[in-house]
Parts: sequence; C-alpha cells; structure tokens
Amino acid sequence: MTASGVTSTFQVRRQTHRAWFFLFTAFIIFVLTCGGAGGAGYWYRGHATVKRTAQAEVVQGALAYVLPAYQVNWSALPSRATAPSRDPAAGAGGAEIHEGDKIRTLNGTHVYLTLWDGSTVEVFERTELTVTELRSTQYINRASAVTLQLLHGLVRVALAPGDYNRSRFQVEAGATTVLMKEGEGQSGGGSFLVEASPGSDENSTGAVRASVRRGVGAVRVAGQAGELRLSANEQTIVPPGGSPGPPTPARRDLLANGTFVPSPDGGKEPYPSWQVISSPGQTEGTFGQLISVSDQVDGNPVSALEIYRSLNSVDPANTGLRQVLDVSVTDLASLLISADIEVMEQNVPGGGQAGTEFPMIVRINYYDASGTLQNHIWGFYTVPDPSGTKPVNGAQVDANKWFSWSADLRDLHTISPLPVRLDSIEVYASGHGYRARITNLAIVGAE
Repeated sequence: MTASGVTSTFQVRRQTHRAWFFLFTAFIIFVLTCGGAGGAGYWYRGHATVKRTAQAEVVQGALAYVLPAYQVNWSALPSRATAPSRDPAAGAGGAEIHEGDKIRTLNGTHVYLTLWDGSTVEVFERTELTVTELRSTQYINRASAVTLQLLHGLVRVALAPGDYNRSRFQVEAGATTVLMKEGEGQSGGGSFLVEASPGSDENSTGAVRASVRRGVGAVRVAGQAGELRLSANEQTIVPPGGSPGPPTPARRDLLANGTFVPSPDGGKEPYPSWQVISSPGQTEGTFGQLISVSDQVDGNPVSALEIYRSLNSVDPANTGLRQVLDVSVTDLASLLISADIEVMEQNVPGGGQAGTEFPMIVRINYYDASGTLQNHIWGFYTVPDPSGTKPVNGAQVDANKWFSWSADLRDLHTISPLPVRLDSIEVYASGHGYRARITNLAIVGAE
C-alpha cells in the first residue's frame, strides 16, 4: 500500500472516531439536559408556592382596621353582630386577608385570623402587624410558609397539626423571630405567643416576650448565632438590641414593687411605680401616714407598707397608693391577685355606714369587653359591726396577725363583667382611725 493510501485510511478512521465522539458527547448532553429538566421539574413541583388567604373576624369590640397591600387608606373590619366569643369557629363571615395586608386593633378589640389549614392567630387589642408571607406549595400538599411582622402588641398562634420541619410559621418582631419547631404529634399542633412593646418611635419595636404554650418553639435574633429553644410553659424576654434571656416559667407579673420598697435615692416618688392617693379628713383636715416598715411573715423578713391614722380621729379620710397597670389580660387563662395582710386596729366597726370603710382595702379598676370602666374592692377589718351587719365586700380577720390572701380575677364574672384590660390597682385605708400593713402584693397571669 502506498503512503497516500495509508494516509487516506488514517484520515477516515480519525473522522469516524471524531463523529462517534461528537455523537457520544451529544448523547451525554441530551441525557444531562433531560435529567436536569426532570430534576428541575420535580423540584419545581415540590417547591413552587401559591399565595393563600386568611379569614379575619372581629370577635370583641369594633375598633379593628385593615390596610390592603399597595393601598394607603385603612378600612374598618366588619364586627361580629353576636356576643363576643373566644371560639374561632363561632360565627361566620369576616374579611379576607391577603399577603401584604396590615391589621391594626385598638382598645377593647380582639380579632381572629383563620388560615386555610385550620391554624389560627389571635390578635389582641393595641396590636399592629403585617402579613408578609402567606403561602403553601402549589402542586403537592407538602409545606407552607407564613410570616407575620409584629410592630407592637400581642398575638397568639395555634398551629394545625403538621410537620414543622417542612412548614414554617414565624412571627418577626424587630430583630427577633419566633417560630415553631415541634408540635404534639397527631394530638394537636403547637402554640406560641409573642408580645412586642412599642419602640422609641412609631415604626420601631421595643422589648419582645416569647412564650410557648404547646410543643417546642425557637427564638432567633438577627446577627446572633444559634437559637434559644423554649418548651411548653416557658418564656423568654428579648430586650431591644439584646440577646434572649434564659427560659423562665410562662407567667406574667403585672405589678411592680409589691413589697413597697422606698426609692433608694429618696426621690420625689417614695415608692417607685406607686402614686399617693391620700385625702385629708373632712373636719380635722389631717392626713394619714404611709410608712415603710420591716417585719416578718412566716419567719421571713419583709419590707411592708403600713397605713396609719390616729384612733383619735373622728372624721373620714383615705390613705393609700395607686399603681397604673394599663395592661391587656384577655389572653390569660388565669389572673391571680395575692398579698400578705395584717390588720391591727380601727375605730369604725365593720365597713362603716357605707360598707366601704375598712382599715385595709385592695381595689382593682378595669375595663370590660364593652369598654366600660369597672371596679371591685376587697376590704379587711377586725372589729365587727355591733348590729351584726356584714359588709358585702368585706372579710373579718384576726387582729395583729399576718394572713395570706388571694383571689382569681377570672371569678369576677359571677358579680360583674370580666376584665379585658386592667387599668390600675389601689391599696388604701378608709375610715377615721386605722392601722394595717400589706406586703408581697402581686398580680400574676398564667398563659
């Protein structure tokens, strides 16, 4: 074979090999393209989301408003015509809420949001939030994503049973994010609560309190590594710009300085957070005295408030303190008020002619669901009325002996409407002459 023949044969084989190479490469590219398209389609099928809606219903009050996405004017949410109810399934109707909508509630107003999967969000009074995300997977029932941005106020989330590793339901308040991690199996979904105080301006958020009622939740702060896990009946408080505090029992202490410790700097207010509400006698014109004393209750040293006016007094005068509370309590399952009290002496027997003059009185002022200001008093005395008359709101106690007292404000429904917001509390004596002491005063709400 000539040299030219060998060269020609080599070129034919080379072209053949090149053709097979291109065909094989094209086949590989085709397979990868098909595989990639199939994988992308499978991923899209599993992850593509569709916007969902929620139903908003005003179940208490009438001061609820919605600002639809991309609009500038707030409009009122329709109010339930029937009696207020805590049951989100009671009653029908309401307004449809979409992704991007804002909701605002004012005094005495309570709104339920019901999501497509049965999850609910309770929006309490004086709350403003934005529904920033409201979605679920489009083609398969696989996952959902819900995000609420809480500017200030209080919301309680109750999730339908589900897999929280795939679904995400979170509430953002400032730099803090609260979300569910684990539920309670098939018996029910998890539940958590987020409360945000107003910030330094109208568009900022202050301290955030997160509490878990059922299941296990997580608290995250932007810019900080890790997360704090909360089990059922635990809470944490996140100060502005700070880290979550350690988990503590889920309770709300609504009163400050229940031992009446005087101001350490001798400032204008002798008892921090308390204001004097004393009035002088109508004839003598003399005031009673508010005295900080050291004492012992059950062998434990305490600081107590003594309320005193001379037994030689013959005209009525009130002596005491008031603390402004201004706190919503509609989210609380129980609301307990308690104190240690000692009544020492009095010169007006029983509760006086009006049945409201006692040497020690605890009075709670509150708003009911209609927005009406109500009050209730508990009076304590040692000297009974000679006529045998027993004051309606009074209790006779042993003189010069400490005793522990408590009452559940949720039981007030038997005599008056339930409180939805506590306005203030007063501790005072009324009558002519008296001496009594009080300490360890507390108002505790359980969620």
